[in-house]
Amino acid sequence: MQASDAARLAGVTGHQLREWCARRDILSPDVPGAGRGRHALYSWQTVLAVRLLNELHHRFGLEVGAWRGAIREFRTLVDGRPFPILWRAFAQFPDCNHALLTASPSADVDAMLTVSLARHLRVIAHDFALPPEAQLPLFPAVGVGR
Repeated sequence: MQASDAARLAGVTGHQLREWCARRDILSPDVPGAGRGRHALYSWQTVLAVRLLNELHHRFGLEVGAWRGAIREFRTLVDGRPFPILWRAFAQFPDCNHALLTASPSADVDAMLTVSLARHLRVIAHDFALPPEAQLPLFPAVGVGR
């Protein structure tokens, strides 16, 4: 998706998205823009990572630049994972340089920031929802007689 859609889904302004992805190099677009008319493109995984970064920044007051390592690691962890599998997953951050992707919050560590992915995925899924189509029959109708 283009930057305007990615920013809207991520809950950030276009300026914030450019700042975080271009100037501060926290995350990179999946397809970088190349000159005039070729916009940068973002995958749903990158939008999810930007949503998490935005939540860390606004909800917990964390400095986005300090969390570059953890957000990049999270982005790598979700790469190649099917969208539905992540619905019940949690992103866990033991520190600002590392990320974990778990099925349930871990109690093994003394202190860890844990964020459920469900709310973020719901926003992304809602935007891509297609109207339901009529189901096509699997087999042609055949008359049966005795």
